[in-house]
Amino acid sequence: MKKDKLPEAFKGYAKGGYGIPASPYAEFGYYFGGEPLRMNIHAKHHSANFKNLENQKFAKSFAEIDAKYSTESNIGFSSALSYDKHKVHFYGYDHADTTFAEDVVKQVFKDFNIKLGIANEERIAGDIDYRVGADIYFFNDNYASKEQGFDLGLGGTKWISGKHPIKLDVHTDFTNFKDTLTQNLNNIYFLPSFTYHGDAFSLKVGTNIVSFKDEFTVFPDLELAVNVIGSSLTAFAGWTGNLQKNTFKSLTTYNPFLTSHPALRNTSYTKYYGGIRGSFRGAEYSAQLGYKNAKDLALFLNDTIDTKRFDVLYDTVNIFYIEGSTKFSLFKGFDLIGTLSQSVYSPKNEKKAWHLPALESNITAFYRLPEQNIKVKGELYIANGAPYKKLDDRSIDHLGALLDLSFGAEYGVTDQIGIFLDINNMLNNKRQRWNGYQVYGLNVLGGVFAKF
Repeated sequence: MKKDKLPEAFKGYAKGGYGIPASPYAEFGYYFGGEPLRMNIHAKHHSANFKNLENQKFAKSFAEIDAKYSTESNIGFSSALSYDKHKVHFYGYDHADTTFAEDVVKQVFKDFNIKLGIANEERIAGDIDYRVGADIYFFNDNYASKEQGFDLGLGGTKWISGKHPIKLDVHTDFTNFKDTLTQNLNNIYFLPSFTYHGDAFSLKVGTNIVSFKDEFTVFPDLELAVNVIGSSLTAFAGWTGNLQKNTFKSLTTYNPFLTSHPALRNTSYTKYYGGIRGSFRGAEYSAQLGYKNAKDLALFLNDTIDTKRFDVLYDTVNIFYIEGSTKFSLFKGFDLIGTLSQSVYSPKNEKKAWHLPALESNITAFYRLPEQNIKVKGELYIANGAPYKKLDDRSIDHLGALLDLSFGAEYGVTDQIGIFLDINNMLNNKRQRWNGYQVYGLNVLGGVFAKF
C-alpha cells in the first residue's frame, strides 16, 4: 500500500469514495517536514462486498508512521511502525448446494511491523559506508496461528578509488511459527562481494553463504555487464543463488486462502541468466532469459479435508524463463509501461507446478494534461490459467485465463480539490486465480481527494 508522492507545495492529502459493489474507500497522509526530524503518517482502508456470491468480500486496513532523524555528524536514524489488517472469507465452495455463515468462513490476518535503522549519510574516513537495521514483525490469523520474525542486518561498504565497492552484509533472520506445533526457520546470511567498474564494463564477484540448522550452503553472486553501445545497449550475464524463506506471512500474502497449519521450509535456488538493457531517446528497456533450479519450491493444492482452503507442498522444480520490460513516452504527457514474463516449469515429482501462473503481462498507459488538471490511466493485465487438480477425481485441469482491462481518471477542480473514478475489470472476467475462487468481476470506485 504505497502512497502517491505529493507535490512539494502540499504536505497532506485525503482521499475518500464509495464503489459498486458496496465498496467504501478512505486514505489519509501527512508529511511533517523540517530538519533534523522528518516524519510521515499514512492510513488507508478499502473493503468490498460482492453480494451476488455468498461471502465474496474483503476488507483491508493499513496504518503507518515513519520518521528519520539526521544528526549534525551526518548519522541517520530511521524508524517505522505499521499495522496491517486483512480480512478475507473462504468462499471457494459449491454455492449451488452449500451455504456457510460468515463467521464460519472468516479469516483475519493481523500484521504489526517495527523497523529500525542507522546509517551514515556521508562517507566517513577511509571512504566507508555502514548500515545497521532491524525488521521485527508479529503476524497472526483468526485461527490462533502466530508467527514472529526478527531480521537483524549489519553491513559495510569500502570504496576503492571512489567507485569500486567492497561490501559485506550479515543478516540473522529468525522466524518462529506456532499453531498446534512449533516450527522455526532461522537463517544466517553472509554476503561478501566486490564490484569493479571499468570504462565499458562492470564485474561483480561475490558469494552468499547461508547457515540453517548448523549446515552451510554456499551460493554464487556473479554478474558481468558490458556496455556494447554506451548506455543504449548493455549486455549482462550472471549466476546467483539464495535460501529463500517460506513463512506463514509470505505464504498467506501470496495465497490468503491457505490452511492455518502449513509446513514451512526454505526454498534453495540457483539462477543462471543473461540479457540486455539500456535506454534510447527517453525509452528504457530490459530483457533477459534464464534458468532456475529451485529445491522445495512452494506449490498449492486444495486441502483434501477442507477443500475451501489450500495446503502447501514442496517439490524440486526446474524453471526456464524469459522476461522483459519497457518504459517510454510516445509524446508529451503520455507514458507507456509494459512487462512480460513467461516461465516453463518442470517439477521432479509432481505432474504440474500447481497454481503457479506461467504467463503474465501488464501494459499501463498514463496521460497527463497539467494545464487542465487531468490524469488518465489505462491498464491491461493478462495471465494464463494455472494448473490444478479437480476435487472430484483429482485429474489435472487448468483454470481460465485472465484478461483484465481497467481505467482510471482524476480531475482537479482546483489545485487542492479534485474527483476520481476507477473502473476495474471492465470486461467482467470472472476466472479463478485459485481453484474455487472466482475473481471479483466489474467494479467501480469514485470519490473526491484533497491536498493541503
